[in-house]
Amino acid sequence: MIRLFVTGTGTGVGKTVVARAIARALVRRGATVAAVKPVESGAPERAGALAPEDAVALARAAGRGSEGVPACLYALPDPVSPHLAAARAGVTISAGAILEMLESSEEGVDAVIAEGAGGLLVPLADDLLLADAIARAPYRLLIVAPNALGSINATLLTVEAARRRGIDVAGVVLDRTAPPGLGNAEAIAAFGRVPVIGEFPDAPVDDDDALAALAEEHLDIDALG
Repeated sequence: MIRLFVTGTGTGVGKTVVARAIARALVRRGATVAAVKPVESGAPERAGALAPEDAVALARAAGRGSEGVPACLYALPDPVSPHLAAARAGVTISAGAILEMLESSEEGVDAVIAEGAGGLLVPLADDLLLADAIARAPYRLLIVAPNALGSINATLLTVEAARRRGIDVAGVVLDRTAPPGLGNAEAIAAFGRVPVIGEFPDAPVDDDDALAALAEEHLDIDALG
């Protein structure tokens, strides 16, 4: 089974697009996939209920939007760090609950694609970082980083933080195609001793099948197995 947790070097770096692309690419290969985002802050209200848009988009890409485990365990309204959003909502995020969600998601599927909130060291509660929860699960980590100046440092720090906690780093995806000569992929692979599985180009984010086609063309999906 593929168990993949997608994190980023920060917020807004393309995690959801890459996770959707990989999930749909696996579906198109014939796999049964569950895609979840356990924690999502900044969830808008729709028809009187919070609508975690990233989690819903992930589940839709996997084709399991109405089956089994909900796509999001903690949908929080405030667009701030999850630990603050949860405190303001009167909610305590539990690593145990997240692990139970992931385990339940694995039932009857070939792959689980889980997406984190923000970066690897984002706080979920006063005594809990996202990395602490991931380290307790049998998941490989995929790091999404913007293909821009400054990404080498941020990506290597994320790799180092993961490895210090015993998290298996599957690889790095650089979001967007870099201008010639920037050298992000080569430096990250060499200094981080981590595979860069591809550069994901600018994409039509409303079309899951188009995202999947780009993933097949530009990412080494077999390296995630």
